[in-house]
Amino acid sequence: MSNKNTKGVRFAYVASFLTPFTLMISGIFAVLYSAYQMNKGTDELSYSHYYTIIRTFFLFFTFFVVLGVTAATMSGMVAGAGYWVHSSLLDKLLQAIPIVGLIIAALAILKWFFQHIKGMKLLSQNKAIEL
Repeated sequence: MSNKNTKGVRFAYVASFLTPFTLMISGIFAVLYSAYQMNKGTDELSYSHYYTIIRTFFLFFTFFVVLGVTAATMSGMVAGAGYWVHSSLLDKLLQAIPIVGLIIAALAILKWFFQHIKGMKLLSQNKAIEL
């Protein structure tokens, strides 16, 4: 792989890696850049890394949307039940929902980081990612 291709893939990895810190802005740039490079035509090694960056972004984006909708729905259901049935258990459940969501989100972000680190290591070894 040429040095120019390596720099482009590294840029996409770094931008995608920073997505949780930049509130998705850098991830969107990474996806657009990766799609542009794939559309322009690139070697198989770069293609596998660009494809993985795009796939990972949309996988985790979908996960966080579903997590947010689930947490909001669950909070609404527990709050509605708490309106009709006054219970200390429902109050504790309502307070725990954001904490459980935070733990799940933190684990997902850690997995995001580890996947990108693994991809960057494979890139430095000039190995394609198994699709």
